[in-house]
Amino acid sequence: MIDIIWTTHLKERARERGIDPALVNRAIRFPDKVEASRTTSARKHIKIIGKNQIVATVKREGNNWIVTSVWSKPYSGPAAKRPLLERLIYRFVLWLEKIVRARFKL
Repeated sequence: MIDIIWTTHLKERARERGIDPALVNRAIRFPDKVEASRTTSARKHIKIIGKNQIVATVKREGNNWIVTSVWSKPYSGPAAKRPLLERLIYRFVLWLEKIVRARFKL
């Protein structure tokens, strides 16, 4: 089982930047894209949510994922212009995930 460790810096940045911890968690666990960081050995977990891109920096140490920072930036790429049906399905999947997490306390 993977343990996600939130650093104090991460908690401060999420609070300062008004980013919901649930969105940070979703970006870490279910990223749309993972990129290597140019400056550190960390990886950037990127999740597109609506018209925003949530980016969390994650260092992997064994079974632990240490999350050091998070930020959000506007996104206007192809996913921001998804067809209506695709957006509805995406929202349904997120709703279903919420129900499953609550039911099984994940």
